[in-house]
Amino acid sequence: MNQFLTALLCTSLLCIANLLPVTAHAAAPISFEVLTERTHKPTLFTQGLLVDGDHFYESSGLYNQSLLVTYPIAEPAGTWAKISAPFTKKQAVPARYFAEGLALLGDKLYLLTWQEQTLLIYDKTTLNYQKSISYEGEGWGLTSDGKQLIRSDGSDTLYFHNADDFSVTKTLKIIDQGNAVTQLNELEFTGGFIWANIWHQDRIVKIDPTTGEAVGEMNLSAVKQKLQLTNSEQVLNGIAWDEKRQAFWITGKNWPKMFLVKLKPSQS
Repeated sequence: MNQFLTALLCTSLLCIANLLPVTAHAAAPISFEVLTERTHKPTLFTQGLLVDGDHFYESSGLYNQSLLVTYPIAEPAGTWAKISAPFTKKQAVPARYFAEGLALLGDKLYLLTWQEQTLLIYDKTTLNYQKSISYEGEGWGLTSDGKQLIRSDGSDTLYFHNADDFSVTKTLKIIDQGNAVTQLNELEFTGGFIWANIWHQDRIVKIDPTTGEAVGEMNLSAVKQKLQLTNSEQVLNGIAWDEKRQAFWITGKNWPKMFLVKLKPSQS
């Protein structure tokens, strides 16, 4: 009788185990060091950030205030000179648009708008407007893998777009330990992975673009605390890969500084 009950119990437990979902591994913590810092104009409500050569390109949001700007990575000497340094180029975005994520592909800059369902395309060299394309859904973050554009909309889904007509070619659900990763915001693509800021969180996740799994995570809370920010909307939002320096520049909305962050050798 005891043997029968034992066998029955083992069989039941095995059946239950087979019905439970498989849990993926948690995103591993990514170690890094801050190599240097530089000033960042606190008037910029950072939505998109990228590096091309020796220049930053940045989009700043809010209605009636949205901008597309570019400025050199190298700063002039002297505190006042750094603070007052002008942009290399500046392009005002029409007042009806709330500028969001920014990506570079070829010689064109692609700028999302938040709820206007409009992609704005600019010339990289002059920042002159070229054309716009309509799309469905919200625009949050934008990057490029060198072939397509990749968009976030604040959900757990990333959208892959054809750069010519912005048609959706693929969607990808982002997960960590089998759980959806939501509030995906500003994006960067480098080294075969997508890096994403999580809105209102001090972390950046490293995403496998094939599976959607978050395979790593950078915690920037200690870096942010150095700034002693007072506004809850001054969130981490801006990550740009610097190929020359082999490191990420990170900043946030209305932050007074940018930080050059290098991953530890085993974390890249």
